[in-house]
Amino acid sequence: MAAVMSGVRRSRAEWQSLIERAAVSPLSISAFCAAQGVSTASFYLWRKRLSAGAVARASTPAAVPGQFIELGTLGIDPQGEEHAGGWDLELELGDGLVLRLRRR
Repeated sequence: MAAVMSGVRRSRAEWQSLIERAAVSPLSISAFCAAQGVSTASFYLWRKRLSAGAVARASTPAAVPGQFIELGTLGIDPQGEEHAGGWDLELELGDGLVLRLRRR
């Protein structure tokens, strides 16, 4: 059994692979994590992050590189009046890099 490796940073792809391997492993999550040197808390956190990301991507249209995506007016109603509602915009730039813009 491997010890939990503190301070090791894994990429999004590495976590995805780890979670996929755990899904087909005969081991319990606790045993699998111990064998891989991963804390169960980190495992569950990344599993939640990645599954939430899959749901978000499935509900939004796929972007084609080099093309614009219509975002609407982002806080301005059809009469040109600004309204109080805020917005969140998140762009996945690849390799685990995310740009988040928020207006409150």
